Amino acid sequence: MSTFVDIKPGQWVLAFDEPYGPHTHEMPEHLEMFCKRGGGWESHRVSEIFHVYEVTDVKPKPYHPRTYTIGQSVTHPHAYFKERQYRGNVIAVGTKEKMIDLRDRLFEIGEQTDDRIEAEMYRRIEKFAGREYAKAERKIHRLLPHHFRSEP
Repeated sequence: MSTFVDIKPGQWVLAFDEPYGPHTHEMPEHLEMFCKRGGGWESHRVSEIFHVYEVTDVKPKPYHPRTYTIGQSVTHPHAYFKERQYRGNVIAVGTKEKMIDLRDRLFEIGEQTDDRIEAEMYRRIEKFAGREYAKAERKIHRLLPHHFRSEP
């Protein structure tokens, strides 16, 4: 069983939005998924996956974020706000600025890693791709010779 992050009213939390939380994994294993772009949700934005809330009240399992005051949460504009959030989705506690910075840095790790992998993949495949495209062009020329007559 996971242990909950210690939260006090007035603090800001970085937490997974409920659908993205660690439902089938422990938190450390779930966080490791972010070594890849989007942690498995490649087309989702950082503000969809993570929420930053100011906490108003803490209970044994849920906490109550301040969602009714403008500026007291940093979430996706169309996020469904719940009055109670599960403490098991909380990643870290700190100031608003530190939680936003942590969220962005965590998300950026997978983005940068996948970008470097893709760049290296394309660099290594460039010569091979050129040869394969040349073969494909020759096949097309042989298939339709009347369109590709050589000049005398």
